[in-house]
Amino acid sequence: MGGNRSHDRVTLRPAKPGEPGSARSGQAVDLPADSPLRPLTARAPALVVFLRSFGCTFCREAMADVARSRDAIRESGAEVAFVHGGTPEEAAPWFAKYGLGDVTVVSDPGLEHYRAFGLGRTHAAALVDPQVWTRGAVCAISHGFGAQSVEMMRQLPGVFVVQDGAIRAEFRHRSPSDRPDYLALVREAKHGATM
Repeated sequence: MGGNRSHDRVTLRPAKPGEPGSARSGQAVDLPADSPLRPLTARAPALVVFLRSFGCTFCREAMADVARSRDAIRESGAEVAFVHGGTPEEAAPWFAKYGLGDVTVVSDPGLEHYRAFGLGRTHAAALVDPQVWTRGAVCAISHGFGAQSVEMMRQLPGVFVVQDGAIRAEFRHRSPSDRPDYLALVREAKHGATM
């Protein structure tokens, strides 16, 4: 997959009491009552990937990366789910394009799941960071780019392994351009926690 790999933010530690933010590794996630993640993570661990928008070149890259790793992720015992802030109609062609029609897709325009997982917003400075723009330009050659709302442009993505309503491992982006290793996160959760 190449690119800017960031393994240092894979977290398997329990959160400290009183730690700011919402759910962290080892803690339960207060999912919305009607969340499709509830039954999915009750059956098996799930890699849950939060996207910013379909106009985001890094989100398109994430979809391509997960599509390439999907079989290995499932062989490791995990299901795959994506959460996005768009409508199901907006999402459908993107999941078809990347061959991800068989994964769980959660449309969350109200961003309830983002809040439940404690995903914050990027600083405005990150949006003009030359490293982000440089990596974005390289990424756009393969994945293109499109329009994004200001709200979703500032939204940080994140990746979690969730089982039985608890986070088993997490990757919290510091920048929209961070590129996690999805399979390594699943494997770390499998070996670092009881699944």
